[in-house]
Amino acid sequence: MSAAAREQCWIIRGVEVQPPPANADFERIRELHHRFIDELDDDGILVAHGATRDENGARSGTGLIVIRAATRAEALTIAAREPYVAHGVRTLDLIPWQMQRGRKG
Repeated sequence: MSAAAREQCWIIRGVEVQPPPANADFERIRELHHRFIDELDDDGILVAHGATRDENGARSGTGLIVIRAATRAEALTIAAREPYVAHGVRTLDLIPWQMQRGRKG
């Protein structure tokens, strides 16, 4: 499959700010984060999301969100709205990724 035939996507990876902002309302930000994910899904932008955990359920980092966006600028605009990033709790790592289905998908 040629690169042109692959769908351009972006991986949003939040990196925790250390120390975290003292005034951050983590419960409220978590609610906003889940609403953000739902909106991306409703708009057909969301490809996948989830916490990064090992086989025993232990967390490793903050998680990933994979979105559809044609350009880096478009992806940055979307990613900057992610509530943990927008509230200064996490910094943004944006990774380009072209989706290619598996042999069975």
